[in-house]
Amino acid sequence: MHIPHFSHITKLLATAWLLAFSQLAAAQTTAQPKDLAFDITQLSGWWAESYSPTPACDPSNVRTQQVFSEDGKHLKFVFDRPWQTELGLATEIQATIVSSTRRTLTIRYDNESRKKRTGQPVEWELSIAAPGVYRWRETEWKPSDVNTVVGVRCTER
Repeated sequence: MHIPHFSHITKLLATAWLLAFSQLAAAQTTAQPKDLAFDITQLSGWWAESYSPTPACDPSNVRTQQVFSEDGKHLKFVFDRPWQTELGLATEIQATIVSSTRRTLTIRYDNESRKKRTGQPVEWELSIAAPGVYRWRETEWKPSDVNTVVGVRCTER
């Protein structure tokens, strides 16, 4: 009979605890912040981003839930598992909301190391393209330019 090594069991338990904690934290809902033009219900549920022809909501793809601060000034992206991001391995990343419209959020990731031509940290615009679909663009790009990433809602809650 094979008995798993203690360190393997510890890693599995730590990963399961981290996943459960991140989902619990993400499940907390916030009322619509009064000073935020963007309707936060547009980003409710679990989302995945598609970079390829593979379906975005395929179980192999990381899922993300967006959690707004009560004052509408910060946004937390909570992952369903540890994920390698541009900012390093993370279970969540934080961003400051720079501005918003009814269908767009302009954010700056906390600890952003990428810079604009001006030397300031890069800012990103998340734009709702259709119900359950968003696109990203860097704010220095032409207004009609977006990157190849498409965000797709996988579940409502």
